[in-house]
Amino acid sequence: MTRERCGTRATTRSDEKMIIVRTNQCRPGMKLGRSIYTEQGHVLAGRGFILTEHAINKLAQLGLPFLHIEEEGTEDIAPDQAIRDETIIVLHGALSHVMDELLVGKRDVLSANVVRFCHDAAKMLVADLRERRNHLCLPVHLTTMLADGDKQHFLEHALNVGVCATRLGLEDGLNSENLHALAMGAILHDVGRLLLPGGLKCTAKDSSLEKYMSHTELGYRLLRDSGFPLLTAHSALYHHERIDGSGYPYGLESNSIHKHIQWISMFDLFDTLVNGRGNNSPMLPHEALEVLYGGAGILYDLEKVRRMRDNLALFPKGTTVRLSSGEIGVVSGFHEDSKQRPIVRVIRTPEGNSLRYPYEVDLKQQLHLMISGLGSEKSFAVGAGAAAADWSSETKERRSNRVFHVV
Repeated sequence: MTRERCGTRATTRSDEKMIIVRTNQCRPGMKLGRSIYTEQGHVLAGRGFILTEHAINKLAQLGLPFLHIEEEGTEDIAPDQAIRDETIIVLHGALSHVMDELLVGKRDVLSANVVRFCHDAAKMLVADLRERRNHLCLPVHLTTMLADGDKQHFLEHALNVGVCATRLGLEDGLNSENLHALAMGAILHDVGRLLLPGGLKCTAKDSSLEKYMSHTELGYRLLRDSGFPLLTAHSALYHHERIDGSGYPYGLESNSIHKHIQWISMFDLFDTLVNGRGNNSPMLPHEALEVLYGGAGILYDLEKVRRMRDNLALFPKGTTVRLSSGEIGVVSGFHEDSKQRPIVRVIRTPEGNSLRYPYEVDLKQQLHLMISGLGSEKSFAVGAGAAAADWSSETKERRSNRVFHVV
């Protein structure tokens, strides 16, 4: 194995001493690199807070999936951010107001003030992405806690799909009006779920399939009647359609599905698979991408899947990973032509002990190594091979592969 030793490096900015770790894999004694806020904007745990076992368990129970942690030996690794914190706060506020009006206020349409808030948030998102034109599609990690875990998941999913689908729409050269409409549609694609009996607790597994599938039409009518652009409303209506006609609600095929709404469909599935929502085990990003490739040319446009692959940072800088050797490291860089095999700085032994001299491994060169899990976990319950096998068996009956439609 070729090892490049990393000596102690000067910290350029104190806010760069962070890595991203799954909350349930943090250990007592770790120090927060970014503050965590309550839904009301109050500091729940400040930067520099020393985690205890009780604090870790509480944060995990509240539904915060990742934490930014200070870690020696990673001072020069600045975690990639999809958009600015200020933009995340505005988007968070817009979605929170939408949820409050529909879940608490039980409204049939959104108020004019909330609609304007969504418009302003979408414009801010587009402006932010324009400034970061060369950045890849990156996940959004929230540092604000919602008391309701279902709302937390809904919010994070909306932001991730919104950011990634909007960025690809930007690359497609959409004009400002359509780009803003797509951004709102991507963020609000699942808004119909808030109108189901039981709200967000109504899932495809826990209720009748027909009832759950109605969230697409419910979302469409809400957005249309609230005065959103037609592309925004259609994003809610058509995001579960598939190019072979096996989707819902209308079974549209190929070119009948708006080409930019197809981005929403793909990122909707990808984010769901990676984050393990709906009581499913999470997949590694490259495993989720393989699932999409399994449906390329059948469920999804092949060229769009390729572009998604080329624009996704599957393992962003600062992400903590476990290698197949058992060692634990932090992604420190990646190759433009091989984003699935990044450069990893190994900082801990397989037993979790800190290395005195961290070293870097280039997975593009060291082909006998691979990323086997995020954080300190050894593996995920579902591997890409198993996912592909499941997909192959289910596509024999085109309309029975519901894992790809009902998410």
